[in-house]
Amino acid sequence: MPSEIHREQQRLAEASLLIIQFPLWWYGPPAILKGWFDRVLMNGFAHGGVDPALGYPRRYGDGELAGRKALVLVTAGEDPRSIGPRGISGDIESLLFPLTHGVLWYVGIDVFELHVIHDADTASSADIARETARLRSRLAGIAHEQPIPFRRLHNGDYRGTRALRPDLVPGRTDLGIHRRDA
Repeated sequence: MPSEIHREQQRLAEASLLIIQFPLWWYGPPAILKGWFDRVLMNGFAHGGVDPALGYPRRYGDGELAGRKALVLVTAGEDPRSIGPRGISGDIESLLFPLTHGVLWYVGIDVFELHVIHDADTASSADIARETARLRSRLAGIAHEQPIPFRRLHNGDYRGTRALRPDLVPGRTDLGIHRRDA
């Protein structure tokens, strides 16, 4: 393993809070960030372990990096309506579900609700000052925030499979069903 990858893994292993900041790029994180995840979150480091008591692979809340938290900070060139639940660009939580749930939660990292800075490409000095204050305020209180209540793979909601039991949030098929508060 290259020394820079080992160094990144060591930093991640020692971290309690990971802040992932990126511009929304073609409706997701930029490729360089995806490459970082591919290289750093390797099998045997971030996932791949088996819970000795249960004999199950440790993933979706129970991964090798359980106990850590992450804040995803996204700058977007769209307003809150166009990248909202009914927006033409899609809902930001759904667009970033592969990152929040499929990468971070998969390896056990609890994820806070997204921190999105809208219209970042046209921000004025006043907008930047407002967003800086908003982020500082959020970070000052992050210790008191609750992470997204994603369902754990081995808590009975997925019994024997990775498909949610049909009796839980019946009739819905959106990604929000994988939250305990759905």
